[in-house]
Amino acid sequence: MMDKMKTVLKELEIFLSESDCPLLTHFQGGISASEVADTFSNLKFPIRDDIKQLYEWKNGVSDLFKKKTGEIELFSSGIMMPLELATSMYVLEVKVQKSFKKEFFPLFTSGGGDYILIHLDESKKTYGQLFLYSPAILLSSKPMTIYDSLTTLFQTILNIYQRGGYFFSKSDKSLEIDYDIEKEISIKLNSKSDFWREN
Repeated sequence: MMDKMKTVLKELEIFLSESDCPLLTHFQGGISASEVADTFSNLKFPIRDDIKQLYEWKNGVSDLFKKKTGEIELFSSGIMMPLELATSMYVLEVKVQKSFKKEFFPLFTSGGGDYILIHLDESKKTYGQLFLYSPAILLSSKPMTIYDSLTTLFQTILNIYQRGGYFFSKSDKSLEIDYDIEKEISIKLNSKSDFWREN
């Protein structure tokens, strides 16, 4: 299963570079699996291979708060945070603001206070699933399931790019979204997640 993650990340990167996608230039290179493992063990979280593989691939977008949101979004509300930023956001949102429960870890941000979180409580059936935290969209501060797994998220993103549902505008280099294609593919690939069926 986990090699699937590596494969889909590689396919996505090839697709983006062949489409001359400006987004890739904003990403930082990957970091070592041991660095990722150390970070998660310090946070008392289980060490998941898919998270290690994600950060081995890229360590998020550099200087993301200095850039225009649309230029650095990989998918809807999805800007990948470097691990050190994700960790400090986790501490801020969970320990200080108490925005969401401590078993959720933010991997992606909208840049405006929304997050895509991974659920890291091994005792729950949603362990490893991704949740959207967005009081504005959901009209609730309770996160909602949005992608079935990290691997499924990237398969979903890749399929949407391949179908032309995500593309970067030539004029302002921002992510453009065909919401019908996004929804159709997201529902099909994420049968365990509520967000696409309910919104």
